Amino acid sequence: MSPKLVKGTLVEAILGAVIITLLLLPVQAAFPQMAPYTPFAILPIPLFFALRMPLGGLVALFLSFLAGTVWGFLFNLVAGPMIGANPASTPMVLGVGVTLVIFLILAVHPLLLGRTPFAVVPAVLVGFLQMLMVLLIFNNPGIVQAGAPVLSWPWVVGIFAYGCVMTAVMVVISGAAADKVAGPGWNPHRQAPQAPQRETAQG
Repeated sequence: MSPKLVKGTLVEAILGAVIITLLLLPVQAAFPQMAPYTPFAILPIPLFFALRMPLGGLVALFLSFLAGTVWGFLFNLVAGPMIGANPASTPMVLGVGVTLVIFLILAVHPLLLGRTPFAVVPAVLVGFLQMLMVLLIFNNPGIVQAGAPVLSWPWVVGIFAYGCVMTAVMVVISGAAADKVAGPGWNPHRQAPQAPQRETAQG
């Protein structure tokens, strides 16, 4: 492991942790009742780095997450009345319904929306699964922390959007500092993923 890579990684790690903490504190102070849910704001960070996205990819990341929450709403519109009418069917409805929605996400977004900002499939899945958690778990008064309000769709989207802003700030500041300390190009493994290639018709 090269010294430049070690220095750059340490600078990014230190500044990244400090920046995220500093950006979370004002939000927790402004909305103390929502403090138990602020860890959701960190979700964009692992998605961003795992997908090796360019900074501008945060827009597509957010819009894809937003699409996932819409899938969650649609699932709830169909599954909610079915479970309400027959609570004993809950395991079957959830099992079959979640499987079907995941199949639709994995098919629709890359095939039909592959050239749109809604094509970041991992973010779509995160949005869908987070809405399931909110609808099925966090809105249960017996589960949420005493005094904490139930989550609503605007809060889910708003928290993730702020997480995207935190990610952008962290990447810009810590990346610039790492480049200053270790030199440009210190991390040879960091690059934007290749855009998906569509086959052209032959003949």
